[in-house]
Amino acid sequence: MSTQSDRIPPSWRQAVEQFSTWLTAAGRSQGTVNLRVWWITKLAVDCAPAAPSTITSEEILSWGARHDWSPNTRRSARAALKRFFYWARVTGIRADDPSELLLSVQVPRPTPRPAPMRVLAHALEAAQTDAEQLMLLLASFGGLRRTEIACVHAADIDDDFLLVTGKGGARRFVPIHSALDPFLRRVQDRQGWAFPGRFGGHVHPDYIGKRISRLLGPGWTAHTLRHRFATECYRASRDLLAVQQLLGHASVATTQIYVGVDRDALTAAVAAIPKPPQSAR
Repeated sequence: MSTQSDRIPPSWRQAVEQFSTWLTAAGRSQGTVNLRVWWITKLAVDCAPAAPSTITSEEILSWGARHDWSPNTRRSARAALKRFFYWARVTGIRADDPSELLLSVQVPRPTPRPAPMRVLAHALEAAQTDAEQLMLLLASFGGLRRTEIACVHAADIDDDFLLVTGKGGARRFVPIHSALDPFLRRVQDRQGWAFPGRFGGHVHPDYIGKRISRLLGPGWTAHTLRHRFATECYRASRDLLAVQQLLGHASVATTQIYVGVDRDALTAAVAAIPKPPQSAR
């Protein structure tokens, strides 16, 4: 079966390879590099026979307009194109930037959706191995992303803290919750990866994500457990900066998206409204 990269026009192939090398040399994560390359490859295939040096602003705008993408998807595509054509301009492939007319994409602020305790409890009960329980607990009591969960190693356990390597290689220390402690001590005892791969190294993050989603049930993901962690930490501490550091966010504004409002607080706020006079109908 042919893949999208197999179908990329020859006129784009060298440019895409050089663009990928440029991103990698700048220290971008492999996930970021792959995503940027995927979008440029899609543009090349969809807009053939246009080449990187000849594709016009009108062709790019028409390409974007004929797709019914979500705001997040559209923003991802725009970011890839802006970066690619910046690279094409500074390297002399083009004298102009045909992506310049692409407007910024407004993305609605998402509503936090922390997984409730009943969902987590059911998943922990359904888990058949220590590994499955540890996946769930690292997300719900450590706030780890699925990529971070996949990479947990015995060497990352430092007394009562877990050293987590997050996006862009940024590192943070997360206190080890008592629910996690016995599982991580067993990892420490046997050494190596917490979730070893079949052929060396650790498992793929997609494996972690799919396994957690299956245990949680429809509508719930590893990310909703991370939302749960953020919400519970903020409810207990009321310290948004501490939660930001625990989650590994560069901006506290991102952390605010993760922190769900305590429903008890909402109920209390409404209950505090004075009742109407007795004569009110």
